[in-house]
Amino acid sequence: MRAAIDDSELVTRRDLREFELRLDPRFEAIRGDMWLLMWMMGALIAIAVANFSKKFF
Repeated sequence: MRAAIDDSELVTRRDLREFELRLDPRFEAIRGDMWLLMWMMGALIAIAVANFSKKFF
């Protein structure tokens, strides 16, 4: 049994933690870009609604 476990490629908690630490900076950059895009889309929708309401009221 020990030989089967030693030969297999099991992922340990340490492996997962190292992988998570490598990915965190990438996700932070993406999260910042998404935050900016969300505010830009919100502003564009607000302008479109204001323009639409101006034409009918």
